[in-house]
Amino acid sequence: MAMDFFEATQKTNRELNSTERKLFDYVVKNMDEVKKMSIQRFASSQFLSTTTIFRFAQKLGFAGYSEFINCLLITSHDKEKEALLDVTLKQDYQENYLKNAIETVRVISPEQMQEVVGLLKQKPRIYILTDDHTHSVGQYCERLFIGLGFHAYFPETAYQRQNLVNRIRNQDLIIALSYSGDDEVLIDFIQRVFLAEQPYLLSITRADNNLLEGLSNSNFYVFADEINVRGMSLTSSVTMMMIVELLVYEYLAISNLETPTKKG
Repeated sequence: MAMDFFEATQKTNRELNSTERKLFDYVVKNMDEVKKMSIQRFASSQFLSTTTIFRFAQKLGFAGYSEFINCLLITSHDKEKEALLDVTLKQDYQENYLKNAIETVRVISPEQMQEVVGLLKQKPRIYILTDDHTHSVGQYCERLFIGLGFHAYFPETAYQRQNLVNRIRNQDLIIALSYSGDDEVLIDFIQRVFLAEQPYLLSITRADNNLLEGLSNSNFYVFADEINVRGMSLTSSVTMMMIVELLVYEYLAISNLETPTKKG
């Protein structure tokens, strides 16, 4: 059976240089558009030569651009799920759930991972910001980083968040969690912070071009099936937690702290 894009590039995407990594990210975030592009159009959209695009496809393990496009065409990557009143989960939902987790890990940029871990080694103060749908993930992150000895704070109310505007400094780390990446309240708060200070902003969002990503120093993107029932989001936050945990595990691996113990 033919492999989809993420399976086909599992090994090769870790070997990309900075230019190729940007191209890879563009493909993931604009997959439906790239599927329809000729090599000339793709190259023009990135202000690169067709030779560079051809070599990029080969670097990913494809024989050429046509094979690259054919692989994209068999890859299912729906960014939006229709709002459902009565949810009947597909019989293959468990498979999709696992696939989202695998794809999230496969597309992690090693350079961004090392950059964030390097910052964590400096023990910055950490401020965790969320939208309404990722509140529980914010609570988990706060507990996780406090347990590792960080000064970590998650404002759970609008009043608590408002009091942070003048407390955040350049040397601090903001972790912003929003699947959509377009939450107006969250974006407004970060922009007000940036008027006075420039802390490092790490965001975790879905894989598309969103406002939060545009403001961020580093952005990790996650995959999930978007499910809404009667105005309530049931979109899984598991892949967001995975990113945070992988950052912690990498931090532990290069620190003198106790490393994770494998069991079972």
